[in-house]
Amino acid sequence: MSHLIVKTYEEACGVVEQLGILPLSGFIQAHPSLDSITDPAAWHTGADTDPWHWRDRFASEGIAAYGRFIGSRPILIAQGVFPLVKCLLAPPQTVKERYEAGLLARSTVQIYETIQHNDGIEVRVLRKLVGMQDKADKNAFDHALIDLQNTVDIVISGVAENRNDEGTKSGWNGTCYMLAEHWMEEHSIQPLQLSPADAKMQLFAWLKPRWEENAVLYLQKKLTLSST
Repeated sequence: MSHLIVKTYEEACGVVEQLGILPLSGFIQAHPSLDSITDPAAWHTGADTDPWHWRDRFASEGIAAYGRFIGSRPILIAQGVFPLVKCLLAPPQTVKERYEAGLLARSTVQIYETIQHNDGIEVRVLRKLVGMQDKADKNAFDHALIDLQNTVDIVISGVAENRNDEGTKSGWNGTCYMLAEHWMEEHSIQPLQLSPADAKMQLFAWLKPRWEENAVLYLQKKLTLSST
């Protein structure tokens, strides 16, 4: 699988569905990534065959959840596997309960609530609405977004064009965010009611026939650390 080169979005969808979890870059040991299964020359061309654009299509079309669910590296999780990962990684407390317990900063809650009320909000608009536009706020803002993805509270839902006040496209497209539960509802993905232990057992029962042994062991360790 690590030597397979896919040339179309449809072929890449097949790989995501086959493997269940596909990182954008290779950080899972002995496991393919989107950049390892595609031609480097195809990236950032702007064409339909550009894998850089595929990552957003996976999310916007409901093929796979997209986000930084394990650490800070972006991954794709096929829609059939995502409910298991959500059961495994999502804390038992709500965002508000975690804040009241001193586990989350007020700014993180504000970011979550702003996304909650603005499905698919573009990141620059989000920074503006939560009042974290200053350069000094960037690290705290970025870490809050990663924390909310690590706990599967939010997902990356796609991208939006950045436009100036005159409505003209300006700069790079911006990442958009949505609550994970809203993304699932939008794409008719049914949530599961499983304990983390049961979700982990079912997840790895699904992965083991499809993954290399070293990749399974690596992910088991990473998910154990993430869910503690």
